[in-house]
Amino acid sequence: MKFESIKLHNFMRYKGETEIRFSCNNTKNVTVVLGDNAFGKTTLAQAFRWGLFEELNTTNYTKKKDIVLLNNEIIATMSPESRQAVSVEIVIRDGNTQWKFTRTAYFKLKPSGDRNLAIAQDGESKLTMIIIQDGIPGKVINNNGANAGADEKKYKQGCVQETIENMLPRSLSSYFFFDGERWGDAKAAKSEVKGSINTILGVTGLIEMMKHIKDGQGKTVLKTLRERIKGSGDEYDRLQAEIKALDDSIDQYERLIKDEEDALETSQRERDKLAKDLNDNRQVEEDQKKFSILEKDISNMEEDRENYYADVVKLFSSSARFFAGEMLPQVDALLSKVDLEGKDIPGVTVDTVDYLIHLGKCLCGRDLSEDSEAYKNLLQLRKVIPPEMIGGAAGKFRDLLCDWKYNAQSLISDVEDKAEDFDSIQDRIYEKADEKDALEKKMDRKANIAALRRNYNIWVKLCRDHEQKRNEHIAHLEYAKENRDSKNQQLDVLSRQNEANESVNRAIAYAEAVYAMADRQLKKKQSGVFEQLNEIIAENFDKMFNDGEKYAKLEDDYRIHVYYHSVGGSMDYEEQNLSNGEATAINFVYIVSVLELARRKAAEEADEGEMASGIINLPLVLDGPFSTLSNENTSLVAKKLPEFAEQVIIFMLDKDWASSGLEEFVLPEYCYRVNKEEKANSSTIERGGSE
Repeated sequence: MKFESIKLHNFMRYKGETEIRFSCNNTKNVTVVLGDNAFGKTTLAQAFRWGLFEELNTTNYTKKKDIVLLNNEIIATMSPESRQAVSVEIVIRDGNTQWKFTRTAYFKLKPSGDRNLAIAQDGESKLTMIIIQDGIPGKVINNNGANAGADEKKYKQGCVQETIENMLPRSLSSYFFFDGERWGDAKAAKSEVKGSINTILGVTGLIEMMKHIKDGQGKTVLKTLRERIKGSGDEYDRLQAEIKALDDSIDQYERLIKDEEDALETSQRERDKLAKDLNDNRQVEEDQKKFSILEKDISNMEEDRENYYADVVKLFSSSARFFAGEMLPQVDALLSKVDLEGKDIPGVTVDTVDYLIHLGKCLCGRDLSEDSEAYKNLLQLRKVIPPEMIGGAAGKFRDLLCDWKYNAQSLISDVEDKAEDFDSIQDRIYEKADEKDALEKKMDRKANIAALRRNYNIWVKLCRDHEQKRNEHIAHLEYAKENRDSKNQQLDVLSRQNEANESVNRAIAYAEAVYAMADRQLKKKQSGVFEQLNEIIAENFDKMFNDGEKYAKLEDDYRIHVYYHSVGGSMDYEEQNLSNGEATAINFVYIVSVLELARRKAAEEADEGEMASGIINLPLVLDGPFSTLSNENTSLVAKKLPEFAEQVIIFMLDKDWASSGLEEFVLPEYCYRVNKEEKANSSTIERGGSE
């Protein structure tokens, strides 16, 4: 599957009609669009996203509400209430079949305040599709299913958008539509990772189903079913009230987590902006490098300190036996008076004996008539087994007390060790913090950026506060969910005592079974995916960067970490100071690795006779992929691009083209240049841009 062309009409910087055709050649499969910053390369990337998904990429500096789709020169010529169209047409080819997708939006000048006019979209956008088979076009099919002719039953509401997303999964769009600026932000990159893995594994639907049954917010299947349970009694009412309170708490914590994550994202954006300003203004590079190392060291030590503290809390919270230590001798004395000779039979209770007597036949097959010897023996046994006598149970409990006494003694030593570790690392944090403060003052004097740094530190603290609050809410949420599950289990036991609940209980059991089966399937599919992906990441890292000192690895936190094989005798030492360029490069390794994993998984599905996921041959569209890379790394990455996709489309700067070495993969007619018109706010595109 390949993009054949894209055509813009009055879209942002491009006035009138602008068309670019892309190389579909099997060997020279790269199309390049060159231009300076702010000339309109990113606008072309935006056109792809808007045309296919009606989405626009935003940055730290631009918000969706501030982006105007209609060309500014066209806006300047409009009269009040006049109407102008914006459209993007994208043609995709797969073999002898073409799909022409066109998205159109209309805009008007409308009153805004005192005699002011503002541009605003007039109604919803329209999306159409034409399928061209062997050069013969079919009917125009609207996204609402109109004009489908004989295929009206096939093409329903949303049919065109569904077709697009079957071909180009929206959840993977950040990979085949690479935004260098976005992927240069490690946190933004992290947000894409988990979802992409689930998409590749084909478990997104499975996860949604599990949310619908149990894990989601609001009215889940199990929650709805349990509300239908009929019961009475104080215990039943108490459980119902406690479950209702826990559900309310869960909803509240989920809202609080969302609020804190939104606030954290905003704070991180402001912090990163100030960090960039600091980097741009800092005069002493060596001091800044040392400062960054100190910040990372302090952060790591603070994390260790929190872990030590958590270990102490865990030791105490799981060692109630320690606090009962003084009572253990008294309990032991009482138990010593109990007959512990063990006349009972393990596992046999009064209910067991009563059942055999009622049945009239022993387990061995002998009849149990009232005058038989076997019958009399069972009556004698009944007197020495639980609950009539507790000798056996008391004996086991006495043995358990011995273990408790030993564990209570070892707890003191464990706590003292953890407390010592905590005090030691706290002292080291103070030392590093003093060193960091002294270096900070030195840099502020030299660069005169004290105010900038104060603001930066404010946002750093806000980030830390929001992250801490979010984590606290997550901990409370998990506890509430566990508690609710326990209460629901107790309620299920009570409900089974009422025959009126039989059908509801069957439905609950069925839903629980479906959830458990889905959970097993999910874990099965996820098993080993990290290992497989990391193998691909390792291969691509070596290919692209040819750096024998380092390696990249995706960890359980869904972040990509870079390690030195060996530094100063330390093995697998993590790189603490990745530049923006290095971060972008590492994330690019991850992106092409994800696409490779997607291809492999799709091929495995096809080999196993399953329906392929449709993502074996995704094109790759890249906006500014090399802007933060060195010339050497640009060349290493660029020359590998044609191997990772059947079609590659790149929007790039001239300086990056010069060092890319892509000439051997680009036909002259598929090298374009973006030109900015003088005395105008529009851009044009011409072929032969490399000349």
